Amino acid sequence: MNRSRTEKRRFGISITANVANVLDELASKLGVDRSSIIEKAVRNFLLDHMHYVVPHECKGLMVLTGSYGRDDLLKVIESFRDVIHSYIHMHVGDMCIEIIVVSGISSRIAELHSTLESSMKGCIIRYIPLLHTLITKYNLSNNS
Repeated sequence: MNRSRTEKRRFGISITANVANVLDELASKLGVDRSSIIEKAVRNFLLDHMHYVVPHECKGLMVLTGSYGRDDLLKVIESFRDVIHSYIHMHVGDMCIEIIVVSGISSRIAELHSTLESSMKGCIIRYIPLLHTLITKYNLSNNS
């Protein structure tokens, strides 16, 4: 899995025309090529989701945005007190934002993520790892 910084592997992907157009526009405005943007996006996705497939201790943030029932969220939070260390609720305009600080066994964090996705309909839910050994193990640092 360890590849040198310059070694690349080429493969084809298919995306909708609209996504491709936005990608082209963003690449142009940032002055980078599409491959750089896609590589960074895939790397971030892998880091955000590796806790689903590789058992480990993880620490991170669960960020919820959207409109949701606060009582429903509090029930989930109470059920996952073993991995939830803190949370904060705020508003930006008419949007609710919840930031939940988590740490624990990856399978439990994945279970929390899955529970939030199934019970908090209409929300965008993202797990952001703060630190984990998988970055080194799979050579996924931003410097690769």
